[in-house]
Amino acid sequence: MKKIAFLALHLGYGGAERAVISEANLLSEFCEVEIISFYKLYEKPAFDINPNIKVSYLTENLAPNRDEIRLAIKSRNPFAVLREGLKAVKILFLRKSLMKKAVKRSDADIIISSRYIYHKLLTDNAKKNTVCIAQEHNHHNGDEKYIKKQVDAVKQMDYFMPVSMELCDFYSKRVNGKVKCKYIPHHLEYMPENLSPLTEKNIISVGRLEPVKGMDELISVFAEIHKSCPEWKLSIVGDGSQRDRIENLVREYGLENSVILHGYKTPDEINGLLTDSSVYVMASHSESFGLVLIEAQSFGLPCVAFDSAKGAVEILKPENSGILIENRSVKDMADAVCGLIKDIGYRRETGLKGRKNAEKYSFDNVKKQWQEFIGQL
Repeated sequence: MKKIAFLALHLGYGGAERAVISEANLLSEFCEVEIISFYKLYEKPAFDINPNIKVSYLTENLAPNRDEIRLAIKSRNPFAVLREGLKAVKILFLRKSLMKKAVKRSDADIIISSRYIYHKLLTDNAKKNTVCIAQEHNHHNGDEKYIKKQVDAVKQMDYFMPVSMELCDFYSKRVNGKVKCKYIPHHLEYMPENLSPLTEKNIISVGRLEPVKGMDELISVFAEIHKSCPEWKLSIVGDGSQRDRIENLVREYGLENSVILHGYKTPDEINGLLTDSSVYVMASHSESFGLVLIEAQSFGLPCVAFDSAKGAVEILKPENSGILIENRSVKDMADAVCGLIKDIGYRRETGLKGRKNAEKYSFDNVKKQWQEFIGQL
């Protein structure tokens, strides 16, 4: 049985963290797995980890202090700025030095770096016969400086695993040296047996309330939908720094009785909300891989997204499940959703195509891909 170690920054809430834990759970079915996390931000990880996985934290009672630095600067307190600045320097030093020691003493056959900051550190310090793999959970969005940093960081890796096929194809033309690009998709934790009947007058979107997720534009989209479909409601699941802005927009549009801000919900609670919804909408500016779209598809929900989210473009295609909106047009997205609302036959047809697409990302299908890949290393 091969031993695999993941290098993680933390195991709190976040797409990358969820992906690491999900992959670790899958691999633990046929490998010995350890997750090495720099921070211990919570008493237990934000997402469920199989009990046979070893979790090692490199620090306790330590957390990023970005917010404290901003507050110190805003308050114009030089002593607080100095104190928090010194703490930040200490954290940066420990973030590298402690992970470096962990890599050097690891006896794993395969080590997977889930963060750019640990890519070069891994290849510089891993034991001679260790297979080194870098993962990328973000989209470059055409940023040449970012692309160059990634390419330089992975050139001594054995494999580079971007989060989508589109990114894998992109980087395979850019990387050099011994590294090979390899794509294995994220997977669904399970395929629900019961699909949504698509009869409830509910639209749903799941994501952090942060600028990149475009939830403010989603409120504008729903305001247009509300004009012709006033009986429909919008559920937004997630929280973040833009919550006050979203609440203000809801009040400005007079949608207090039609928009529900659920905050964070457990996976089981989200599944219940998906079952009770009839359309899924994503307004993200950028998405490296839209796993949440596949989750919605698995419940038979038709999905609508802006094509600026490249991860959505890879998943939603007219022939297999969804609707992509060009140029971030609020009106076009509202029209597309209204088309699904007013024609339940079209809604169901689109949802069933999406369900079929989601089956490609089932646990068993992706597990088989990992087994084949690990087996040939």
